Formats: sequence, C-alpha cells, structure tokens
Amino acid sequence: MRVLSCLVVLICSMVSSACLAGTGRLIAIGDEWLLSDLAFAAQPAQTTQLTDNISKFFTDGSPSRMLVWSTSPPVGGNVRGVLGEGLKNRMKALGHTWEVNPNIAFTVANLRNYRAIFLSGGWPAGTLATLESYLRDGGNVLVMAGTGDWGSAAAEANAWNPFLNKFGLAFGDTWFAVGGGLLNVPTLSSGNPLGKLLTSVQWGYGQTVEKTPANNPLVEIAVYGNFSGFSPLLGTGPVQPIIGTLNITTKCIGDLNEDGMVDDADFVIFLQAYNLLVCDDPAMPVGCPSDFNQDGMVDDADFTIFIQPYDLPICL
Repeated sequence: MRVLSCLVVLICSMVSSACLAGTGRLIAIGDEWLLSDLAFAAQPAQTTQLTDNISKFFTDGSPSRMLVWSTSPPVGGNVRGVLGEGLKNRMKALGHTWEVNPNIAFTVANLRNYRAIFLSGGWPAGTLATLESYLRDGGNVLVMAGTGDWGSAAAEANAWNPFLNKFGLAFGDTWFAVGGGLLNVPTLSSGNPLGKLLTSVQWGYGQTVEKTPANNPLVEIAVYGNFSGFSPLLGTGPVQPIIGTLNITTKCIGDLNEDGMVDDADFVIFLQAYNLLVCDDPAMPVGCPSDFNQDGMVDDADFTIFIQPYDLPICL
C-alpha cells in the first residue's frame, strides 16, 4: 500500500524554503599559493592545467570579462592569491579580459558586467551579501583561503563561511602542511572538471574545503591532496579536501510551478500527481514532472526526492 506519512505531510505543509535558481558556479580553494607565480614557476604545466580547468568551469571556453578583487599583500616579495602575473597572462591567453581591483563600487549591478569574480584576502563590509546575490543571479565566484590576512585559520574560516555555508561549502579552521617553501602535493584522480589532468599542486600551509552538509548533491570536493610525509597533518589523515565546487542548477527539482521556490504550492501539485500514481494516467500533467526518478510512477521514492530542498542550503 502506498502510504504518505501524515507526520511528513504536516511537516511539509508547515515548512517551506526559498530556492533561488540560477546558473552560478562557485570554487573554493584552501590555499592561496595554488595559482601564484611561484606555482607557475615550480610546475608550469600543472598550474596552467588548473587555470585552464577553472576557465572552462566558469565560461565553457568562451572569452569573458573577469574581475580580480584582492587585498593580499606579497609575502617574501612573492605575489600570491589571485594577483599573480602567471594567472593573469594565462587567462588573457585564453581570451579573457582580466581586470584587477578596478575603481568601481562592489555592487551587484557592477559585478553583473563580469562573468566571474576572483577573490583572496580581506574585503570590505557588505562584500558577502553582494557576492551571494551575484552568485544566485548566475555569476561565478572563486575564493581562496590560507592567506593569513585575517590573523588565523579560524578567523579566515569565520570570515568566509557565512557566505560559503549558504552554498554547501566551508573552509576548515586549521592550517596544515608547511615546508621551507611551497610543497609539491600530489592530488588524487578526480572526475570533477577542476581535477581534469591534474596530478599535483603547490601548497603553502592552507586550509581544508569541506561539504556542508555532506550529502549535498550539487557540491563536490573537486580535488583531494595527498599530504603523506608532510607535517603538521590533521587528525583525519594525510588525504584532505583542498578544492570544492558548487553548481547551482537552472531549475529546482521540486519547483513544480516554476516560481523559484519549493514550497506548499508545489506540495499541492505533487500530492495530486502522487494520488494519480501512474504517469500514463490521462489526468497526469504532461511530461509527468513529479516523477523525479523517471520510473513511470509518482510514489514514495519521488516524495523523498521532493522534500530534500527543505533540508539543503540550496535547492536541488
């Protein structure tokens, strides 16, 4: 017998969650040296590959206008974060326009003129809210941690995580793995676009990138680093997540009335289809949109999928 729990129905009828749709993408990188000039000098092929992967992830290869916004000062005379010449030159070689700290107000209206925003280090008040609106509006954002510009790893995580948490990511609060210079850290093979053909990165005492919650299907750990033989290590072992990505979908699963939200109105539509059960029923809406797993029926399995947007920081 098909049973839809009265308790679950009550919960769904009382709780609704806004679900803003867009095509924005987010990259979080746990250390500011991965795209630095030192990284381009130490392993040019791998750093170029990572840059190319980022470019394609954000633009699908089309020439685009990019904005760099960073206050990270050089360390030991070495430019870091997103301010390096190597990163700029490679992005320009790929056909992109690369603008660094232009004299414009950091507003959504101004950011809409750019395909992607690259940030590291400190930022002015109001930046996070602006970034959130820009990302939800379809923009692309890359942020870097491990800079020390906030005084400690915990302070840097606390500065970024109010923004990252809304999209299922977080920076860890501990720096780990340091050497006399940058470390050449092997990476694990990855099916994520950012890990394509990437076998190692340059690391300089950074932070992890974690999923919150762990079951968010739109968030992936794109790159894991193998820190075997380096110290200090985290208690969870030598293999650590160092790059995370988010894809915001163009349409919410569960947004059956396509108003940008998964709420009580969608539940009413879903319940009507649930009561019909079979997609072939003449009364079923065309295309059987409530059959999320596409098995020809609208049943408890689809309901399980439907309620997930209530629990995630972003919609499915």
